[in-house]
Amino acid sequence: MNKALNETELEQLDNFLMSGKTPEETMDLEMLDGLLVALAIGPEEVTEEEWLPQVFAGAVPEFDDAAEADTILGLIRRHAGTVSTAFSLRARERVGEQPLYFPLILEDEGVDEKWQESLGAYWASGFRAGMLLREEAWQAALDESDAFFETCAKILALELGHHPENESDTLSIKGREERLTELPWIVEDIMHYWLEAKIGKVETVRNEEAKVGRNDPCPCGSGKKYKKCHGV
Repeated sequence: MNKALNETELEQLDNFLMSGKTPEETMDLEMLDGLLVALAIGPEEVTEEEWLPQVFAGAVPEFDDAAEADTILGLIRRHAGTVSTAFSLRARERVGEQPLYFPLILEDEGVDEKWQESLGAYWASGFRAGMLLREEAWQAALDESDAFFETCAKILALELGHHPENESDTLSIKGREERLTELPWIVEDIMHYWLEAKIGKVETVRNEEAKVGRNDPCPCGSGKKYKKCHGV
């Protein structure tokens, strides 16, 4: 059984990720967590050979020796296992009031006096990186379902600071704090969307009227994309 990283190990991993031994664009611990959650709940399996290079921006860290490499990669793999186990079938069968997983959000209090203004942004950035590893499937779903798009938009807004299609719909510090409180449940909503897409509903109600995709021309004849017109 995979053993979750303790606080000392999490700090050790984050310190290495943010050290001079790694490329400048290396993910921090918060981004890594967001990436792993997106992969765990997403539409298709993504192998370690695909996602691990993303952590280090496609480059190879400057490990002191093989022992350090084994230690750091071992910590990453254990955390990946923890995230995957949190959303496993066995975990989902234990229905309760607590969410399956609490996203790992770092607080930079004392390091950056404006840290609250970007609270959760790095996690959301990591989550988006996970989406991009299966971009075609995610984009198709976002175009197909307005409800799914709006659910994902709640996460993307943490990175952007505003709704992805409405820059005037901004997130205040209080809004960020509230969004992070909701985040475990938002993640589960996305997970259930993909589970339903894989397994299918027992009963399917078919609408004979053709659906309009978010990027299709709006039926009103304005010439604008549906998402920019009546799809807003």
